[in-house]
Amino acid sequence: MPLTPAPVRTGFRILGTVAPPLSVDLALRAMRRVGPAARIRPADQMTHDAARRGTVRVDGEDVTTYTWGDPSAPSVLLVHGWQLRASRFARLVEAFEAAGLRPVAFDGVAHGESTGHRTQAVQHARVLRAVQEQSGPAAAVVGHSLGGMAAGLALRDGLAADRWVAIAAPTGFESVIGSFVRQSGLPAGVHDRLADRAARTMFPEVVAPRTELDLTRHPVPAGVPTLFVQSTTDSMNDPDNARQLHAAHPGSELLLAPGLGHNRVLDDPDVLRAVVRHATETGAAQTASPAWTSSHTA
Repeated sequence: MPLTPAPVRTGFRILGTVAPPLSVDLALRAMRRVGPAARIRPADQMTHDAARRGTVRVDGEDVTTYTWGDPSAPSVLLVHGWQLRASRFARLVEAFEAAGLRPVAFDGVAHGESTGHRTQAVQHARVLRAVQEQSGPAAAVVGHSLGGMAAGLALRDGLAADRWVAIAAPTGFESVIGSFVRQSGLPAGVHDRLADRAARTMFPEVVAPRTELDLTRHPVPAGVPTLFVQSTTDSMNDPDNARQLHAAHPGSELLLAPGLGHNRVLDDPDVLRAVVRHATETGAAQTASPAWTSSHTA
């Protein structure tokens, strides 16, 4: 979720103390609301306009897809985060094109130019799988924020991608709830109530969302080389999320970048180089920039 205005945080903090059930009702409504489509940044407009457009139908909604590069080149799937859109990957699209890959992205349900009013991580993953049915097996899948979680869930369900990059991603359902509680100003004691309500309301098809939708308890297949990227100043998803994901995926790589926040990490030249290198290398370990903290699990 976006940063919450101070008066709203104050209201949630008070309401969560004096009337927890009401605060959970209002919080669930706020958490499910995507809001107006994000604007295309001027710096991203040219890349956005250059894409080949398509549409895929998922859950009764029309999802807009975007493809760049040589149609015969290997594809790389890009999965945006909450309240963003495909064009936010513009710098990464350009970097992948320059590396000879075919970037494929989409505006999730209720985002960008796609239809709908609500979505969540499981549906985001379902859309990703539908997009791949059109674009074919991928050299890599790259997800940012909630898109990183959705990509992980899709890989667990059989998404055909050789490699995975998760940028500023939550560990799963519990960390998404925790981030919302923290950003909204709700008391920490409301976490379990909100998590239980969100699990029942948003994921009725999942038996135990609080555990099943957790990429540390249920990681992606071991044969998928993985890179986790996180800024040390991310105020949305704590850098500890990346450390936990890294620990839960033996053989993965962790890159911690200073001072880039939650979204600017998508524009950083060192991040772009590391992500493209991970997607295109066939086995050698990456070498991090001196500005990064890099580690590998055994």
